[in-house]
Amino acid sequence: MAPDQQSPQRLVEFLTAVSRHEYSDQAIRAAAELAAEEFDAEIGAVLIGDELGAVFGFGTTPIPAATLRGLRPGSGQTAMGLTEPCQWAAAAWETDEPGRLLVARFGESFAPAERNLLLWMARGLGLALRMIGVLAHERERTEVLEVLLQIQRSISRHAPLPQILSAVSRGASSLLGDLPVSLVLDDELDPQRPIIAGAELPANASTFSAPVHVDGTPAGALIAAATGAPFVDAEQRLLATFAEHASLALTDAHTVEAMQEAFHDPLTGLPNRALFLDRVHHALTLARRQDHPASVLFIDLDGFKKVNDTIGHAAGDQLLRGVARRILSCTRSADTAARFGGDEFAVLLEAIESVDEADQVADRIIAAVRRPFRIQGNVVFVGATVGIGHADGTSTDPDVLLRNADLAMYRAKHGGRGRWTTFEPSMREAMIKRTQLETDVRHALDRGELSVAYQPLFDLESRQPIAVEALLRWTHARDGFIDPTLFIPIAEQTGAIVDIGRWLLDQACQYLADWRDIVPRLTLHINVAAQQLYSDALQDHLTEALGAVRLPWQAITIEVTETTLSADRGEMPQQLERLKRLGARIALDNFGTGPSSLRRLREIPIDMLKIDPSLTRHTDRGGGDALVRAIVALSHAMGLKAIAEGIETAAQLSALQETGCHIGQGAQLSPLQNAQTLTDFFRDHTATTQPSPCRENTASPTVPTNRASAFARRTVAATSDLTPDDRIADHISPGD
Repeated sequence: MAPDQQSPQRLVEFLTAVSRHEYSDQAIRAAAELAAEEFDAEIGAVLIGDELGAVFGFGTTPIPAATLRGLRPGSGQTAMGLTEPCQWAAAAWETDEPGRLLVARFGESFAPAERNLLLWMARGLGLALRMIGVLAHERERTEVLEVLLQIQRSISRHAPLPQILSAVSRGASSLLGDLPVSLVLDDELDPQRPIIAGAELPANASTFSAPVHVDGTPAGALIAAATGAPFVDAEQRLLATFAEHASLALTDAHTVEAMQEAFHDPLTGLPNRALFLDRVHHALTLARRQDHPASVLFIDLDGFKKVNDTIGHAAGDQLLRGVARRILSCTRSADTAARFGGDEFAVLLEAIESVDEADQVADRIIAAVRRPFRIQGNVVFVGATVGIGHADGTSTDPDVLLRNADLAMYRAKHGGRGRWTTFEPSMREAMIKRTQLETDVRHALDRGELSVAYQPLFDLESRQPIAVEALLRWTHARDGFIDPTLFIPIAEQTGAIVDIGRWLLDQACQYLADWRDIVPRLTLHINVAAQQLYSDALQDHLTEALGAVRLPWQAITIEVTETTLSADRGEMPQQLERLKRLGARIALDNFGTGPSSLRRLREIPIDMLKIDPSLTRHTDRGGGDALVRAIVALSHAMGLKAIAEGIETAAQLSALQETGCHIGQGAQLSPLQNAQTLTDFFRDHTATTQPSPCRENTASPTVPTNRASAFARRTVAATSDLTPDDRIADHISPGD
C-alpha cells in the first residue's frame, strides 16, 4: 500500500490515542511520544504558544528549549546538542490556544507526504485539545457545583459550624489544584491568635484572599497560597465563591458569639478540642521548620466526680472555672490551655527550648490545682494527674500527639494520681495489648476459655472446712494463663463481668449443692464487682442459681473489696442490706490495704473482715502480727468474723490461731483446686476427721448415686486441671 493511502488510517489512530485522555497535559505528552514513534524520530515535542508543553526523546541530555521554540512550521536541519545534526519538521494549528507539533530525527529529511501527515496531525491535535478542554471545564464546573451544594446542604441542616468551615477550606483547596487554603477568623476572646481552619500556609508564599463577613461585618478571610504560577481571574472568582459560602454559614450561626462558641468551651471560655487540635497542627508545622520542640499536656482532675455528686453540678461548674484560671496562671501567653469537656483539660506548649519545660509546667499545674478551692461556702479539694507527649521534628499528626499524652496520663493515674508521666512507645504497646484483652475477654466465656478454681476456708480452731471460695481463671487459647489481677479489672470496666459472674455463680452453686452432701453446712464465697452490685439483676441471678439446686440464702457469702466500697455512689449499703435480709452474708475483702474508715464499716452491713494476704504473710515475723492482731481485735469488738487470706506456712497459721482469728485460707491449709480434686479432698478429709463406732461404717460420705453421674459430667465439662500459676498464686482472689 502506498504511503499516501496509509496516511488517513495513521491519522485516525493518532487522534484516537490522543483523544482518549481526560486531561490536556496527558494528551500533550501522548502526542509528543506518538508523533516521534510515527515518523521513526528520536525527538517529539509539543509547544503551546511558545511554551514547551511536552518533550520526548532527550533522556538525561539537557533540552534545548530555545532551539525548539525557534522552529517555525516547515522543515530543515539543526543541531540540538546531540551527537549529530537532526532533520526536523514542524506543523502548527490555529485555535483559541495555538501551538506546534515538532519531530526530529537523524538521517533522512522529511518527505512532502510526511510533512503533510504531520500538518494534519497537528490540526487534529489542536481540535482534540480544544474538545478535552471543554469537557474538563464542564467536569470542573460540575465538581464546583457538587462541592458548593454539599456545603449548602450542611448549612441548611445546621451541621456543626467547625465542620462546615472546614469543608469550605477543603473544597476550595481541591478545586484550586490542591493549593493550601486556610480560613482565618477573628477571635474576640483572643485577638492576638485568630481561629484558623484549614491548611498551614507556606512561609513567604504569595497569597490571595477573599473577605468573609458576618451580617456584613468583616470577620476574617479565606486565603490561598500560590506554589508557582500567578493566580488567574478564574481562581480568584472561585475563592470568592467559597468565601461567600463561609459568610453564609457564619451568618446562619446568627452571631459572632455563636462562631466563638463553636471553637471555645462555653463554661470556661478556653479553646475546645477542635480549636486546640488546629493549634497543635500549626505548632507541629512550626516545630519542623524551626527545630523547636512542642509538647502537649493532658490533664485529668482527681476527685471531681465526688464534688459534683455531693454539692451539686453548679458547684462543679464553678470548680471547673477555678481550675481553668489556675491552669492559665501556670502557662505563658504563647501557650494554649483548652477544656475538652467533663474534667479533662489540655495545654499546648509551643516553641519551648527544652522538653524539661513541660515537666516544670506539669509540676506547677499539679501544685496549683492541689490547693483548696472555696466553692459556695465549702472548702473543696481536688487533684490533677498529667500526661505529657513531646513532638519531635518528624511529628505531623495532632491526634497522635494528643493520644500519646492521654496514654501517659492513664499510666500516671495507675501509678497513684496527683503526678505526671511522659509518654513512652511501650505505653502504646501496652494499650494495644489491653485493647486486645478487652476484645478477647468479651468472648472468653463463649469460647470456653474460663474455668472456676476453688479454695476451702477453715475454722482455725477445729481445722474443719466450713466454706469454699470460687475464683475465676482464664486460659487464653493463644496466650495461655492470664493473671486474674490483669483481666478481671478489664472485665469489670467493659461490663463483661456481669455475664461472667452469672456463669461462675451457676457453676459454683451446682457444685456446692453436691459438696454439702459431704460437708453439710459448707457455704460458698463469691467475689462481686461494683457493676454487679449496682445491677438490679444480681438478686434475681442469686435467686435463680440458689433455687435451681435448692440451696438456702444462708449458703452464700458475698465478698466486696475495699476499693469497690471507696468508689461507691451511695447505693451500695442499701443493695447489700437487701441481700443480707434475704439471708446472705457479707464479707469485706482485702481489708487493711484500702481507704475504709471505721465510720464506713458501721455503715456497711458486713459480717466478716478478710485480712489481706500482704498482711497475713508477715504474721510469722517478730512484731509483724501487730496489725493483724489489731484487725482481729476490731472484728471481735464489732461482732464480726475475721478471715485470714494467704496462709502459706505453719508459723503463720500458728500465729493467727494465737490472735484469735476465726477463719483462714491458703496453701498451708489447702491449695487452689478444681471441682473434682476438691470433691476428693472433702471425702478424704471427712473420712479422717469423723470416726465412726462401727467398722463397716468407716467409709466417708459419698455423693448420692442419683446425683453422682451428673456431678461427674459437670466436672469434666466445666473444669480443667489448674495451671502451675494457680498453685503458686493460690491466695489470689478475682477481686484482688
